[in-house]
Amino acid sequence: MHGRRVALLSALSLFAGAVTAQAPTDAQLAARVHEYFLTLENLGYTGGVLVIRDGRPVIARSYGMADRAAGIVADTATVYNLGSITKQFTAAAILRLEERGRLRTTDSLARFFPDAPADKRAITLHQLLTHTAGFKSDFSPTDYEPTSRDEYVRRMFETPLRNPIGATHFYSNAGYSLLAAIIELVTGSDYETALRDLVLTPAGMRETGYKAPRWPAARLAHGYQNDRDWGTIVDRIAADDAPYWALRGNGGLHTTLGDMARWDAALNDARVLTDSSRRKFTTGYVNEGPDGESQYAYGWAVMKTPRSTRLVTHNGGNGVYVAEYLRFVDEGLSVFLTSTVSELTATQTLRVLDRILFGQPYTLPPERVRVPAESLAAIAGTYRLADGSRLVLRVANGRLLAEAAGQHAYSLLSTGDTVSPPGAAEANARAHRIVQGLVAGNVGPLLAALGEGAPDSAEVARQEGALMEGRRQRLGAFQSFEVIGSLRGPEGGLRTTVRLNFERGGATNIYTFNRSRRIEDLGARPYVAIELIPTGRGEYRTFDPRGGVGAHLSFAGSAAAVTPGGLVPLSKP
Repeated sequence: MHGRRVALLSALSLFAGAVTAQAPTDAQLAARVHEYFLTLENLGYTGGVLVIRDGRPVIARSYGMADRAAGIVADTATVYNLGSITKQFTAAAILRLEERGRLRTTDSLARFFPDAPADKRAITLHQLLTHTAGFKSDFSPTDYEPTSRDEYVRRMFETPLRNPIGATHFYSNAGYSLLAAIIELVTGSDYETALRDLVLTPAGMRETGYKAPRWPAARLAHGYQNDRDWGTIVDRIAADDAPYWALRGNGGLHTTLGDMARWDAALNDARVLTDSSRRKFTTGYVNEGPDGESQYAYGWAVMKTPRSTRLVTHNGGNGVYVAEYLRFVDEGLSVFLTSTVSELTATQTLRVLDRILFGQPYTLPPERVRVPAESLAAIAGTYRLADGSRLVLRVANGRLLAEAAGQHAYSLLSTGDTVSPPGAAEANARAHRIVQGLVAGNVGPLLAALGEGAPDSAEVARQEGALMEGRRQRLGAFQSFEVIGSLRGPEGGLRTTVRLNFERGGATNIYTFNRSRRIEDLGARPYVAIELIPTGRGEYRTFDPRGGVGAHLSFAGSAAAVTPGGLVPLSKP
């Protein structure tokens, strides 16, 4: 499923430089951005890049292959997925209806759903828009479950709120689906038609929608994971009544670089929203986390940059498609990025790109050296670390891919060190019990980990069963599972990943445990192997485009991992 909004402040602040840096000219900026993404393209990146300064596009280009099998190169006409950036379009439609006197953001659900249960009648549109209504994130096992509007709303209304109304910010995809339902009820049109009339047409956006633009198939960017063609979301919502309600209004819209340039321009004048509505649109109302460094507006996050300027932003994705939209409003710069390869995403490029945009020093990705196929084949195999965890190296399409199984191996590939976060062993054991139960049809361990406020066991069993059935249909028979490991999660918690192996590939369950070791969030994503890039004789590195430290493996002499604590031997059994 498409995930929660990923916070960007740490990505930008980690490499914050002096405010007195010399800003590049438009020509310099275009050349540097192009050079950076060309190096990423050589490492497998596919996606679009749009940079706008003072209302003028500085660069609008695509990189990589939109469709590898058909040999179609991505270009400025390629259609990309927006993910949760969809939410700002839903919010804009609500504000347009408010301008027309059809509703108010202070209206409660009782106005639109007279039969809403007592514990939810007082929820306001403002609370849905700011993720403070108290709803869980999702009420469907996949984005593509054929669920009607009435059925989805029923699930939302029957499930207890995760927290009291207005008490805290919790990112809820379902809240925006409920806003889409309200748009349909108020306008009498389906969501996509209403969105076109209220927002897209006034903005001049003719290439944005779910299906209505009827793009030729050759223009749709395919997603890729583990060198497999994931296909397109448009293919998955081809049914007449799709997109279904796990996606409608909160994610999955498609667009082009040109249309996003038009949207950016429309945010600077009154062609879609009045001045007062635009201020309401991008005002931060609630803290996204306990640190208070970012606030959520209406389909936007608002924060201060390391330069003490204002950034209005949002991102989206499903683990394969990723999109980022950043508006540095005080500095007259806007950036829209997309990516379609799960191993190398738009989000991962932001730290370096931020330094390019604002004239700070930066380092380009490593140059890949040529390695004979027989050298890669000699290295491939299974390696064990001291704790018994494994690194499995395999060759695919001329690349060396690494997969981790077990805590030290997972930490090494993810952070460049084998040191595990406190509580990892306990989280791994709990995740093992949860998935062991799920594959046997027992949701008890999952319910126990969810704690108070969890939905009833029948609903959890239905959702988990539908998720597993969807995976079987795509990937074949289930074979086995294993806990990959745990990494530090948000707010002192842990994020634990479990890989499920099927006949034709893998998938992951991701459990985010809070400090109390209860599940704060859960997700289901495609499984992604990590490439080891040859950088010298017998030397291989994982590439972290965010600029962080990755794994360094050496096969010169004996196999070893190079970590801050020294060499860690890798042995083949």
